[in-house]
Amino acid sequence: MNRKISFYRWIYFFLIWLIGMTLVVLASEFFIGPAIQWLFNDIPYSVPSLHRIERMSLFVLFMGFFGGTVCWLYEKLSSGR
Repeated sequence: MNRKISFYRWIYFFLIWLIGMTLVVLASEFFIGPAIQWLFNDIPYSVPSLHRIERMSLFVLFMGFFGGTVCWLYEKLSSGR
């Protein structure tokens, strides 16, 4: 395997990791963090503000577009078309 293909494979796996970590952060922000806070401090659950949800949704959307573009480019270059 030449260096160029291994570099693209590294980027591919890095982007998969980055998207996975984004989903973990979103889950912890919306579900796990407030649940633990409610469990240990006995305070009412508070849903994140709409502005924060919009910013996080745009971040996930743009990271998805970026990851999809890089995956498409990797597939295009690896297929030889």
